[in-house]
Amino acid sequence: MAIDPAHLPIFGDPRPSAAPAVVRAARGLFITQVALSTIHLTVVWARSGLDLSLYLVPLAVTVWLAVSMSTGRDWARVGVVIVSGLSVLFSIGLTSYPVDVALLVPIVAAVAVGTYLVYRPELREFFEPAEDDKVRTRW
Repeated sequence: MAIDPAHLPIFGDPRPSAAPAVVRAARGLFITQVALSTIHLTVVWARSGLDLSLYLVPLAVTVWLAVSMSTGRDWARVGVVIVSGLSVLFSIGLTSYPVDVALLVPIVAAVAVGTYLVYRPELREFFEPAEDDKVRTRW
């Protein structure tokens, strides 16, 4: 079952290709953002005792989208930027001490640089479906 316009399977790629180094670096930055956000949530939980388990959902989705993005899925590229941005906003909402700010700066930097890397013009071809995979319309 496929959900993207090219009708490619969600898991696995029938035409695997190695992701460019820039995309692999962006994937690493988004996963680094998830690791730092998890540390930030742990610090906030230890200090306040709040139940922050719901905050782990966007972090898990970010990992899934980052891995899917590195296989050339354009919808995953858009999704990882949106979900990472939302998790940064959640982290900003939990900021109240200097140690929070010290963790928040690299989190924001990782998302900003990762977003810049995946939207570089030379990556347009990597994220477009091959000619034979494009959806044919009957107009």
